[in-house]
Amino acid sequence: MNEQTSTQRIEVSGQTIGELINLSGRQRMLSQRIVLHVLLASHGDVAALAVARECLATFASTHAVLVNGNDHLPGVFSDALRQLYYGTRKADERVGRFIALTEQTAAHVEARDDAAQAHVEALVAQATPLLELLQDITLAYQHEMRGIEAAAQRRQAAIAEQLSGISMQANIVALNARISAARAGSYGREFAVITTVLADIIKEMDALICSVVDRDGDDASSRRGSPRTRNASQSVLPISARNGIAERA
Repeated sequence: MNEQTSTQRIEVSGQTIGELINLSGRQRMLSQRIVLHVLLASHGDVAALAVARECLATFASTHAVLVNGNDHLPGVFSDALRQLYYGTRKADERVGRFIALTEQTAAHVEARDDAAQAHVEALVAQATPLLELLQDITLAYQHEMRGIEAAAQRRQAAIAEQLSGISMQANIVALNARISAARAGSYGREFAVITTVLADIIKEMDALICSVVDRDGDDASSRRGSPRTRNASQSVLPISARNGIAERA
């Protein structure tokens, strides 16, 4: 993958980031399936190697989408993500090395040559560190989602404040209009009816403002309280290349 040097942030929607969170979460699962099936293939499971290669193809194509984007996803769109993929964590480089090592290991396992076991052990050793890296990537996307939610809440609060100001001014106008209508006596009755209707409209607008602000606050709290992804900080591989396969489901 080519390193991106732009520091401009691309504005993305919450729905788009939700898709990116799902993709990055799937990468964690795929990485472990790849290692597991390569390991199974090294112990003689003929079908496992095909599964490993299929998972690897999906893993590699998804990583390309996360980094470079496609027709509806933006790729790496913020400075925080660029730092994660291209900075000190070197996620793009490390994922690329994992893909290359898996391809080499699969070839050695298929050929059943002397280098196969060493490659399998090297691949298994990468399983947990890669899982931790992919977990951090998912957390980074979740952090971007929280930022978008916070910005949306600030915009909604500003709009509500502006509408409240307009409502207050309209109330003052309506009050002055009612006073003027009362002073006009019988000539102001028709005008008084209009000001009463205006006051009712203002009350409805105030109620709508309150309901929108309360609903948005409840929705944000609900989203923060709901886990988006399953905790995957531990490897799903209960086996090692040294000890062989203890048990298979």
